[in-house]
Amino acid sequence: MKFVILHGTMGSPNRNWFPWLAKELEKLGQTVVRPGLPTPKGQNPEEWTKVIKETINSFGDDDEIVIVAHSMSPWASCYYLGETNNKIKYAFFVSPFAEQIDNEEPFKSLIQPFADGKVNWDKVKENCKDIICFVGDNDPYVSLDVAKRFVKLSGAKQLIIVPKGGHLNEEFGYTSFSLLLDTIRNELKI
Repeated sequence: MKFVILHGTMGSPNRNWFPWLAKELEKLGQTVVRPGLPTPKGQNPEEWTKVIKETINSFGDDDEIVIVAHSMSPWASCYYLGETNNKIKYAFFVSPFAEQIDNEEPFKSLIQPFADGKVNWDKVKENCKDIICFVGDNDPYVSLDVAKRFVKLSGAKQLIIVPKGGHLNEEFGYTSFSLLLDTIRNELKI
């Protein structure tokens, strides 16, 4: 399988649990890419979708593509899935949201272009039938209610609530994420 790991706002492919997960998946014989998304400059649905599309298209006609996305990137992934004709095998969305969240600047302004746009949620559900979401029960940015609304919009089949997980990033101790890896292995039988 081909895994695309996507970071969030003001993030990097080399932070949080992303390098760790890539290494663990590669040990299992999987192909992993971690593209850099334009942030803060160029952070908008068009630019992020362009990077996601180019990354996925680089695999050719492969239908064994899995997206693993954190924070802002689940929403960006849904923008992509809502406008493409490509289907992906699975998506694992961590700390997902699809609305303007109560956040300070510069984050609020960086999220606004996504909030101003519109996702074709019906097409998202057609292009990825298997989505699992993870959220910390004490996430200071993405509340459980916000995550639950994302789950409903995206048609995710499961929301895994992580006790005291925060935003599931390195700020909350997540430089590795065993629960995510175990869920990926169980769901995809790898």
